[in-house]
Amino acid sequence: MLALEQRHRVRHLRLIFPVQNLRKLVMALDEEFSILEYLIVYPSLKDDTALTLPETLQAPNLHHLALSCFTCPIRSRIHPTTAGLVTLFLIINHQSAYFIPNVLLQWISFMPQLGGLEIGFSESFPVPNRDVERQSTHAPITAHITLANLRFFRFRGVSAYSEALVCRITTPRLERLQILFFKQLTFSVPRLAQFINTTENLRFDNAAIRFKDTEFDVQMFSREADKYAFGVTVDSWHLDWQPEVSSGVAQICNALGKVLFAVERLTLRHEVHSRSSEESN
Repeated sequence: MLALEQRHRVRHLRLIFPVQNLRKLVMALDEEFSILEYLIVYPSLKDDTALTLPETLQAPNLHHLALSCFTCPIRSRIHPTTAGLVTLFLIINHQSAYFIPNVLLQWISFMPQLGGLEIGFSESFPVPNRDVERQSTHAPITAHITLANLRFFRFRGVSAYSEALVCRITTPRLERLQILFFKQLTFSVPRLAQFINTTENLRFDNAAIRFKDTEFDVQMFSREADKYAFGVTVDSWHLDWQPEVSSGVAQICNALGKVLFAVERLTLRHEVHSRSSEESN
């Protein structure tokens, strides 16, 4: 607490405490932190209590913000502060910290300099697709957003939430896209392919589909690049549940058909480390 009172000297702040301690420290983030560039706040233990950034917080030089277990501060005076954000990382791990896609889109519309965006739901709180679709139907329509400087985008959650995001944003300079879906029976991602086609730098000619113990992923990359440009990972049933696994792969690849046409080299890889009854099939 004494250190936080030295507001004019704090440049990099990382707070990782149990929620009962963290709340008191977060409330001390008031007034102006004139040189603060990094703000990272995580509860060290699982807790169902959501935190909120103080409305009096001002950090005109804040460039990197990572929050877990926080409500979206859409009404906070942090709005002018977020204009200079370069990276934003949000983890949503329970109902009290949940916000609908339209609220998130409204918030990031205040961040024209954003270069990296990561939105992740925890496995303990996978919002069902039907709930996201119902909320989006009743929520006010959000204007389309162009994130002109975004180069990295990572999402982890259900497909309906990702669809609600990508259908309303344009990222012409995106260089890397990573999508991680939770286990689900069906995948409807028609907007994902449309979103990829609006980018100028997201290009690839190689693709690899990998089957692992409890997940499969599709990765696309160019021969010149060291890292893959686009990847979709799906938490799946064990490979013993072959109909569900093959159906999920088929649905993902079918949805990305217009993107996959550029692939010149395809790799199928089986990386199972546990003994499976279907391993020899």
